[in-house]
Amino acid sequence: MSSGTVNSTRSGSTDARPPRERNFWRAYRRALTNSTGVMLAYRSNLLFFFLFETFFLISSFLGAGLGVSLAGGSINGWTRDQIFALTAINGVSHQFFICFFISPLFNMPEYIWNGRMDYVLQKPLHPLLGLMVTSEIVISNLPNLFINVGIAAWFIASTAPASAAHASSAPVWLLFAALTVLGVAVRYALALFCMTPSFYAERMIQGEDGFWSIVGTGRFPTTVFPRVVERILLYVIPLSMMAAVPAGYLFERLDATQAALAGVSSLGFLGVSLLFFNRALKSYQSVNSGM
Repeated sequence: MSSGTVNSTRSGSTDARPPRERNFWRAYRRALTNSTGVMLAYRSNLLFFFLFETFFLISSFLGAGLGVSLAGGSINGWTRDQIFALTAINGVSHQFFICFFISPLFNMPEYIWNGRMDYVLQKPLHPLLGLMVTSEIVISNLPNLFINVGIAAWFIASTAPASAAHASSAPVWLLFAALTVLGVAVRYALALFCMTPSFYAERMIQGEDGFWSIVGTGRFPTTVFPRVVERILLYVIPLSMMAAVPAGYLFERLDATQAALAGVSSLGFLGVSLLFFNRALKSYQSVNSGM
């Protein structure tokens, strides 16, 4: 009787396979169990964020509807459906930013603190592009992005602009699309501006809180603010570009000149944020060289 058979008989096992084969199948079952657990945890994480963003979307529309109802059916000339369209446009900008830009920007303080920024700077790319290619895409928000796009299309289609000529003009829709993209750029510029001070203060995480505190202002129509604040939100810190300007132009609350000026101010704000980042980047000290 072989030693392998004796050992298996003494241990009470009925597996007559060689020890190497038994170890292989044991390792395979362990790996399969671990991978299954990781996948279940990953899917649970996706489900959690999907439900969280879905409830956030529902609460946004409930809040907008309640505000319109308390205001008597309209807010400074904005109808209920127009407010809902504005809310959906803001949701598209919000979800697009979260899917593709939130991870590289909000991880910046950690990259600076633990020295991973060295790895980013070694890439033959601009550091902001390097941050993007070394960060993850938040795919858990992609379903909500598509949902917001569908809701925005529904309310825009059901709420025609004031004039038929405005609604049927291709340049109008092209400018509306460009303004919506610039709204995402403003959101990116604001986040970059809030997170860049982490180059001067290690472990600074308050920039993220500051971003969320400020960005909520962009989901309101510009006409709900006093005239001075309205001008600031249009041309100085153009938070209204996130939703109010695209919706306002589409529904003829703003003319093309006002929308174009807001677009120029958004590009200027993005330029200021990039200059601030490039300036702060020069103060970064590599953990390898100490320079």
